[in-house]
Amino acid sequence: MDENVLFNPGDAISESHDYNEALRSADIYNAKHGRKRGLLIARPLEQDDGYSVFYADDLIAADGPKPNTRKYHVEKRLPSED
Repeated sequence: MDENVLFNPGDAISESHDYNEALRSADIYNAKHGRKRGLLIARPLEQDDGYSVFYADDLIAADGPKPNTRKYHVEKRLPSED
């Protein structure tokens, strides 16, 4: 998957320098709260390391206003269980 997206970094559910730790955080979050909303793990494009977990629907549209946004590369999507 080669997908770049925009997010407000303050909307991150968790952040980690390690991909596996970010994935584990997403799994723990889903276990506690259920998969009512899809999550995704993304890496900031301006940095060589680090991963953030976001709600997939918090994605900011490229054609909309972009205050406080950063570009991220989507590493993995964890869909909701609807």
